[in-house]
Amino acid sequence: MEKDWNIVHILSCARHDWLNQIQLIKGNMALDRFDRVKEIIEEIIAEAGHASRLTNTKLNSFAEYVMTYNWRNTPIQLEIEVLGDVKDLSSYDLALLTWTQAFIHMLETNIDGTSTHHVSVSLFMESDSIRFFFDFSGILTTSQSIENWLEENEEQWPFKLIEKHIAKEEFHVVLELV
Repeated sequence: MEKDWNIVHILSCARHDWLNQIQLIKGNMALDRFDRVKEIIEEIIAEAGHASRLTNTKLNSFAEYVMTYNWRNTPIQLEIEVLGDVKDLSSYDLALLTWTQAFIHMLETNIDGTSTHHVSVSLFMESDSIRFFFDFSGILTTSQSIENWLEENEEQWPFKLIEKHIAKEEFHVVLELV
């Protein structure tokens, strides 16, 4: 990882996240926006569930990277969701970590610095396939560099690119584990 996370720093970041969520709940309660409070609580529960399911896949290094990514000073907001029956994917851990770090780094160098950028990573496990969906919204300075990077990096990984749609303000990339 880029940073050596010690337990105090991890707890500090987690505490900060929890305080932000509690402030959102408290603020919406003060405004009598109880429907929004319910939505926030449901989002917190869903996020915790996805984190739990991700750690159960045994993608330990990959999970550490995506679960701590937003704690760094980065231009992209990253979220993860895990769907389907959880499987032990530990044999893919290092490859997925390396690919994802390189992909996100390449993406960080090809986005507009004045906009909000969001990447959603979805892991979908079915009985006959395991797929990772990378969905981006924001503004790319060039979509061609994304295309080029995907083409240059297609052959060397234990997964294959099965779908891609790339435009100036969004893209959708699907990888399937082999």
